Amino acid sequence: YHHLRTSFCFTEVENVRLVDRISSKKAALGTLYLTATHVIFVENAPDTRKETWILHSQISTIEKQATTATGCPLLIRCKNFQLLQLIVPQERDCHDVYISLILKYEELYCFSFNPKLDKEEREQGWTLIDLSEEYKRMGLPNNYWQLSDVNRDYRVCDSYPTELYVPKSATAHIIVGSSKFRSRRRFPALSYYYKDNHASICRSSQPLSGFSARCLEDEQMLQAIRKANPGSDFIYVVDTRPKLNAMANRAAGKGYENEDNYSNIKFQFIGIENIHVMRSSLQKMLEVCELKSPSMSDFLWGLENSGWLRHIKAIMDAGIFIAKVRGKGRAACEL
Repeated sequence: YHHLRTSFCFTEVENVRLVDRISSKKAALGTLYLTATHVIFVENAPDTRKETWILHSQISTIEKQATTATGCPLLIRCKNFQLLQLIVPQERDCHDVYISLILKYEELYCFSFNPKLDKEEREQGWTLIDLSEEYKRMGLPNNYWQLSDVNRDYRVCDSYPTELYVPKSATAHIIVGSSKFRSRRRFPALSYYYKDNHASICRSSQPLSGFSARCLEDEQMLQAIRKANPGSDFIYVVDTRPKLNAMANRAAGKGYENEDNYSNIKFQFIGIENIHVMRSSLQKMLEVCELKSPSMSDFLWGLENSGWLRHIKAIMDAGIFIAKVRGKGRAACEL
């Protein structure tokens, strides 16, 4: 802490109060420090020196509220749902803190930090996750799945890794053709392989099928996935969207696979809402959690009204379905 304070402290504001928004406890008086990496609040209590540290990268939003008789409130919401309400005595100091807090990733200290390390030490952090070791742990490659370099330099799909496992019978021509028929070119690729019964889980984006379009290479790709799962005569195509949403997307030229064109597939709609509905629900749930001393009935009503638990149940139902298919049905899943 002393090193950060002396070397990297950009702003120091005294007599700042940290408000407890949950209970009716008196606000804690202390000093606010802004460093290259953290927001730090240190209480002035003589018996204990309690510190609250917030990483800049954890900050979600910053709200500068209207000045009151007691000072200028600053509300900091974090991505881990932590909430800090600070009362800064002077509006000028509050404004300085507000404009100093980092919200853009490119402004984070890690991008300008230039340690005096050799090349090997610099690259250590990039080897924490080794995809090839993870594939090896799952029992790959084998007689059914092979490593493909079709996405080398991200030339097919820029949101997929360069190392991908695909069925052995899927040629580069089939893969590229399938990618052209998928949103953002996310063709079906292996995500998880269960070596005990050869069941697999593949991922892809929605097809650009519209109302009647089809793609021979995409149909061949799904057939290759089925053949790579010798324990099953079919594969489940699991669409996590509500069916009405998937049908509506057909009008935009997207949609879902037509079972008349794909042999040996079974469709399963899960009904997980889109990210915008999820965010709205999460915000409502957080507002309920931030209520000061709510009654049990008010809390439960607010929680139910947010719909958050229904969304969590839908996600868990999807996970349970896929786990059962993989463990008992021995079928492949394409998500």
